Amino acid sequence: MKLENIVAQDLVVSLAQLKGDRELLVQIQQQLSALGWYPGGRWIDGGYGDRTEAALAKFCAAANLDSLTTGRFDRAFASALLQLDPAKVLPKAATDREQVFQDFLRREIGFDAYKLAFLDRSIEKSPYKSHIDSYPSRLKEKPDTPNLAAIADTTGGPSVPLAKFDFYPVLGKIPAIDAKGLSFLHPDITEACIAIGQFFGGDIRVRWLGKNALSNQQFWSVTKIIPILNVVSLANTKYPYIDVDNCMVRDRYTGTPFPFHDLATDVLTYDTKIGSSNSISAAFKRFETYLGLEKWLKKITGNDHLEFQGMYGEPPFFNWPELFDTKSQQVILQAAPETPTGNNALSAYDLTRIISMLGWHHHIPKPSRFPGCQWDSLESVIRAMGKDTARYVDVALEKLGLQDVMKSPVIISKLGFGRSDSRNRTEICYSAFVQFSNQRPKQEGNPPQLISLAITLRGVKALNDANAEATELDARMAAEVTEIIRRALNDQWA
Repeated sequence: MKLENIVAQDLVVSLAQLKGDRELLVQIQQQLSALGWYPGGRWIDGGYGDRTEAALAKFCAAANLDSLTTGRFDRAFASALLQLDPAKVLPKAATDREQVFQDFLRREIGFDAYKLAFLDRSIEKSPYKSHIDSYPSRLKEKPDTPNLAAIADTTGGPSVPLAKFDFYPVLGKIPAIDAKGLSFLHPDITEACIAIGQFFGGDIRVRWLGKNALSNQQFWSVTKIIPILNVVSLANTKYPYIDVDNCMVRDRYTGTPFPFHDLATDVLTYDTKIGSSNSISAAFKRFETYLGLEKWLKKITGNDHLEFQGMYGEPPFFNWPELFDTKSQQVILQAAPETPTGNNALSAYDLTRIISMLGWHHHIPKPSRFPGCQWDSLESVIRAMGKDTARYVDVALEKLGLQDVMKSPVIISKLGFGRSDSRNRTEICYSAFVQFSNQRPKQEGNPPQLISLAITLRGVKALNDANAEATELDARMAAEVTEIIRRALNDQWA
């Protein structure tokens, strides 16, 4: 029997009959597998066991069906399963945050602190790998239809009030951050900041939400995007016409030159095709004195208490680097004098500010942009950040069933991970910029939504077991990113 037979003949199948019908069970398992609630491959075997029953329970709960409770599988059940729309079912199912976390935690089986299910998933397994080259052009575009919030603002419909959004702040000014706006986050997420962008009359305005957003902490490798952007700022301030995609980096005295973009990509992917992420990041820091780089960052974010004079645990790949343009054969930048190092202690706000400036470069006022940076050069950084090995946004979009109902996705990010012996705990940090059009209207007649936001999260876990800490925190980070995107879809902010 097939689901189509149940619909066409208005049949009612008992649970006992279902358990004995291999053909029907195979089809049901295939449909449930499309939701991510049932494994594929050899598990689609037509046998009824605990996995099948658990997946059926999730589906029935999400589709408001009592089939499993009553033991009656009728036309309503078969129709719902045949007309499966993950975009409608999954967001509702994802409201059970503990279940989402447990689902992600089960996917950590076989992983440990040396390789995690989501933090180390890599771009090679991402369905968005083929989109990366399109990210820069997509970020230049304004939405082709008004945002739902913009419509609500002009028609008086229900939505987040325009007053909660403000123009993007100029360099050096800290925006108003709703300190209670992220109270829904799990306690393991100790610091966070989100910038939500929406277009009103063609202008982008932003709402800032935080949880200890201005608390300066160690954000590990997330901060590696800062020296890369500083090099772009220094180069384009001196030579505005220079595209860093045409630039190479070499040691002033010895060594082979390498493309700027390839070096930046190694920092994001940890592929060590050229060198380690730590050593290359340390080399990018050598184009400015450590104090000078810290001052540059303070002038951008307005956080006068941040510290950014630390290194990354390894000597610079180039201790005396030069940036030169292959077209003009001109040296653009040289290494700064060596100076004493210090610490790295930034806030979630600082990192959200940095990555949002990159994503919204074309839509924020010029006094709010990175000093000197030209888009042709920033494109190189965006494409590198699209290859980040951490894929929390990927699994969130999968969990919410959005892969087939969104248009023009952009996902750029940077991970940070480490275990602090002094604090006796594992810490995962994540900063991302996410943008896509949701092609499924929230209500009939509404246009597609533009989802555009920058996020930074820092999570900590202390269990006196490095592997348990890392896997639980990895699953928790994936669950919280899922919840953030779900709330963005529904304007459900605290």
